[in-house]
Amino acid sequence: MGKLGKINDHRTALGLFVLCWAAYFTSYIGRLNYSSAMTQMIREGILAKSQAGFISMVYFFAYGAGQLCNGILGDRMHPGRMIFTGLSVAAVMNLLMGFVETFFVMAVIWGVNGYAQAMIWPPVIRIFAEMLDKERKMKYCIDIVSSQVAGTFASYLIAAGVMWLAGWKAVFMAASACLALMAAVWHTGFRKVEQRAEKNPEKEDLSAGGQTSQKPAAETAARADAGHSGGFLAIFCGSGLAAVLFPVVIHGMLKDGVTTWVPTYITETFYTTPAFSILVTTVLPLLNLTGAYMARYVYRKCKEYEMSAAAVFFAAATAALFGLWIADGISLVLTVLLFAVITASMMAVNTLFINMLPLRFEKTGRVSSVSGFLNAAAYLGTAVSTFTIGIMVERLGWNLTIAGWLVFTAAALFVCVVYRSRSKDGE
Repeated sequence: MGKLGKINDHRTALGLFVLCWAAYFTSYIGRLNYSSAMTQMIREGILAKSQAGFISMVYFFAYGAGQLCNGILGDRMHPGRMIFTGLSVAAVMNLLMGFVETFFVMAVIWGVNGYAQAMIWPPVIRIFAEMLDKERKMKYCIDIVSSQVAGTFASYLIAAGVMWLAGWKAVFMAASACLALMAAVWHTGFRKVEQRAEKNPEKEDLSAGGQTSQKPAAETAARADAGHSGGFLAIFCGSGLAAVLFPVVIHGMLKDGVTTWVPTYITETFYTTPAFSILVTTVLPLLNLTGAYMARYVYRKCKEYEMSAAAVFFAAATAALFGLWIADGISLVLTVLLFAVITASMMAVNTLFINMLPLRFEKTGRVSSVSGFLNAAAYLGTAVSTFTIGIMVERLGWNLTIAGWLVFTAAALFVCVVYRSRSKDGE
């Protein structure tokens, strides 16, 4: 698949951003709704905690595998058609989810939904990298984080209201309607953006200095090979991507795996209703947005070393988890604030590794592949954690489960600090 057309006028670029923002925002409504409905499904005896965790694990495994496969395909296929397909299939799967109550069938349907939703993010990053100039692509890769935050907030809010009015099945049907509408909007909107891009060919001297004037990668290994040509395996081995794998996996465990269980934790620890626990959880995405912009600030303060910046946020998450472990359900307000620090910190790590780092591989034509690979690693951590959390809570209780989160987060912090030190020694 050839390069996409370049956009030089502000209005079209902004329209493209809004379209991508809306698509990713809507995808969150069709994925986090399960977390909201899960609490009520457990309470009604439709699923045991281990079964609920297994379905969530299947979703994240499918999403992670899809990120890897679709990331590679996203560099070869038309990104607009991939995103339309992902939204459409996700709409159908959400609709089907509202008509079944069998554990195995639910797991299969939700797994297909996970793979379909993995068709959205890698093509979005490729679209930004190829259709926008340097300043806009960096700005929009930060700003699009707000779609995750708003989507999380909207998902919990819609789910709480719909479940209160019509039960958990209606939660999936409402998400299906949102996804189907967005697929139609995307199909029409992106075609118009492409037509405008073709009418505005790339200029030799863009205001941002040209698309190929990216600053070399900050990390020592990535800086050496970000512009190196070759297959993805060669890029992976020579660019330093292997060094970020463990922190990326752990951040996935905390960012989405832990968040999945927050409503259940609040319900069981403070004896609230499922609807109230979901409503309380909507505070988290509002605070998470600060993590994305703090990532940019800390990244610059750390002289554009991703591992150094990530270490700062892993340290904050480690401290918050320690506080959560010690507090052990003392205060609902304190608990929500500590969870906010954890998830906002992981949103910052996500911005550093998943949004910004892949842009360094534009010259190799592997932006979508790298983004998909790193996202796949993150969701591997998410998949494992969502399933094991359910088992650990059933057998060990919440306090020991939180202690496990603390150990893994501290380990990720250690890896970031050690790798950063070795990078400095090798300069």
